Amino acid sequence: MKPRSSKNVQRRSPGAGKSTSQAPALWPLLLRAVGVGMGTVVCVMVLLGASGADENQEAANRKKIEAMTPAERAQLKRNYEKFQKLSDAEKQRYRKIHQATHKQPELNRVMRSYCNWVKTLSPWEQEDLRNATPEERIELIRKFRSTHQRPGRRRSNRYYREISQILEVDVFKDPKMKFMWVPAPPPELFKEVIEIIEKSLPDPMTYPQPKNQMSDLAQSLAVLQAALDVKKRQDDVDGADWPRPEVVDQIHELWDDHKYAINKLGDKRGGPRVDALRGRGDLRRVQIPIFLAKGLMDQLYTSVRQELAQINPPDEKLHHYFEKTMDSKSKEYLMKLPPEEMQEILKFRYLTHHLPPEVQKKIDQQSDEVKNLIIRQLLRGIERRWFFFEGPGGRSTKEHLNEKNDRPNKGFRGPGNRGPGERPNRDRRPGQGPPRRPGPPPEKPDA
Repeated sequence: MKPRSSKNVQRRSPGAGKSTSQAPALWPLLLRAVGVGMGTVVCVMVLLGASGADENQEAANRKKIEAMTPAERAQLKRNYEKFQKLSDAEKQRYRKIHQATHKQPELNRVMRSYCNWVKTLSPWEQEDLRNATPEERIELIRKFRSTHQRPGRRRSNRYYREISQILEVDVFKDPKMKFMWVPAPPPELFKEVIEIIEKSLPDPMTYPQPKNQMSDLAQSLAVLQAALDVKKRQDDVDGADWPRPEVVDQIHELWDDHKYAINKLGDKRGGPRVDALRGRGDLRRVQIPIFLAKGLMDQLYTSVRQELAQINPPDEKLHHYFEKTMDSKSKEYLMKLPPEEMQEILKFRYLTHHLPPEVQKKIDQQSDEVKNLIIRQLLRGIERRWFFFEGPGGRSTKEHLNEKNDRPNKGFRGPGNRGPGERPNRDRRPGQGPPRRPGPPPEKPDA
């Protein structure tokens, strides 16, 4: 069904023209609402007629409620109770949002498109949007749209959280996995880079089985392991001579063709440039192992996603997991989604705890092989601080400061075993002069 035109809306509603003229002023309100989860409350208002719907609309809403599953009706009830607990000001704010989207089909369409677009972003990009102010969120939207305009991106990020849990990957807390924050390479670009590396090998590549019977992940692992074996035989322990200069040039030319780039420290948030930290080092070479690590993990995620897509747990087990195991926050999140997407994500979350043993074993083997190649070989000798915002040794700045404060001060200590910041006379005021020397006080002169 096509949305009604704004002209029809204005003819049917005397206040529609006024709402349309105020649409720009609503954007900060709408963006703030999206950041805190507007969908749940507005859904409640629409279905229960909290905004003064007519009798026909109420009848249609009642039919929608009657057609819901018991789990959906229970979630709707919880959402309604949540709405009732809001302050009068908050209720009025949500009513204003609902009225604006209800009277302006185009605004409603834009908000739905925005919500669908957010699902295509990576978890950390969604987190940035969630924590931003409305003004900052607008800038982030422009930035993400300019850097992520390519087909199939939503599919590559689907079920990222659930697969990360199965693989025991925490991109937020594990310093070793910080390379996951670099831009994801398009699959076709990554395959072309693997082909360049294969052609650079001194001897023809020997695969463990026919190449056309191997997955993309298996092929990439075989080629990179062969390249790293060559590197090891050449006693190139620190990676200073791998890849060779001509291979580095070929890969960067390919990146330029695909408009792909890895940001260096300072490119995003105004920090010091890496060139200033380590002189005129060959950063172009260092970027390639990070690119390969990210591409390998993306292929691993795709492999696990395909494996899980073939498993179909019984509906009664999914229903029991939803009702008895999931917390209210997770249920609320799922209830905001379209039915098909809700069912798929529910299945993936169920499988994070109920994988068949043979599938779990296969995934564990793949995960161990990929992580060992990345962490123990591919990224060996690379300073993560040059590309990611973290403290010395891969720790966050906060962790490093806490550790520094906890350990005793082993540096120079002043008289009385005083350390920095422990000097006396802190209550002296400016202009009082230097502190008095030890010894008896000087005699006062006669008047």
